[in-house]
Amino acid sequence: MIKNNKILIIQTAFLGDVILALPMVQTIKKHLPGSEIDFLCVPGNESVLTGHPSLKNAIPYDKKGGDKLDKFIEVLSEIRENEYDVIVCPHRYTRSALLTYYSEANTRIGFNRNSLSFLLTKKVPYLFNAHEIHRNLELAKAVPGINFDEEKVSLKPELFPSVDDETYILDLLNQIDKNRLITIAPCSRWFTKQFPEEKTIALIKLLIKNGYSAVLIGGNEDTVYCNKVEKEISDKMLINLCGKTSPIQSYLVIKNSKALVTVDSAAQHIGAAADTPIILIYGSTNRSFGFYPLTSKNKIIEINDLDCRPCTDHGRESCPQSHFNCLNDIEIENIYKSINEVVTLIEGVKGRDYNF
Repeated sequence: MIKNNKILIIQTAFLGDVILALPMVQTIKKHLPGSEIDFLCVPGNESVLTGHPSLKNAIPYDKKGGDKLDKFIEVLSEIRENEYDVIVCPHRYTRSALLTYYSEANTRIGFNRNSLSFLLTKKVPYLFNAHEIHRNLELAKAVPGINFDEEKVSLKPELFPSVDDETYILDLLNQIDKNRLITIAPCSRWFTKQFPEEKTIALIKLLIKNGYSAVLIGGNEDTVYCNKVEKEISDKMLINLCGKTSPIQSYLVIKNSKALVTVDSAAQHIGAAADTPIILIYGSTNRSFGFYPLTSKNKIIEINDLDCRPCTDHGRESCPQSHFNCLNDIEIENIYKSINEVVTLIEGVKGRDYNF
């Protein structure tokens, strides 16, 4: 049994990885309601953890920039001071593995593909063909004291925005018609997953022409892209919220939308948490890596007859073949058709369950 029921989750990768770790957190809490669970992530990602009833604390760890060793020692000292009984580390890279090992926790759980898996006390097989949420749930099964019960399993990430967040977003969205609102998240950290600007512009123009309103979302790093799109369209039926909302506020934007159009990025996982229908555009990646909306409310748009796809599991800075046909060949009309089908279906069932 766990001595003090103190558990730390270490996931210092991207925002999407943090969101996909939440079902594991929720499942552990349902099995061990008396446990205290903390979550270690990079600064900015803690937004999606704030107010979550399954978590006690979110611990930010800035692993970039100067003084990397000092930052590592500082966060390790905090981990040791908290005297965790169990560390669960879905992140498979060196610094997270070292934090796990030097934490002094008696139980250290991670994947067998962890870069330093020999330092773990419990190595869990990494299921290549499974969704990331299911892979993470295998880690939950290894936590001492859990007698795994499928009825206590959580598959949907849960997010808990504040009242202030809700007020802020509703004020912003009052500028446009929410009855036919489509959220668009076209950007990615990786070029080969990012939708070309001219195609985003063409899609939004087509939506507006047919009576829809649109909202752009993204992080601060995406503002140049989204500002260009906004300037080119220059229509009151488009609102550009890129760089103006936190991830939890973007969740509210998506939740107030009829559908989300997104590339393979964290936005698709936020959309799944919001239970909003998703049109997912794949470029250099595909669903085989386990990162797709774990919901029936999605349509996937991709070019299936390219021998070079998928070319990577994360993304690349440029197309290795120099043609970028995986996204250049996507037809805007197909995306619009999927959006229209989704909206028509939603309006037709009026709240009843439905599958795409």
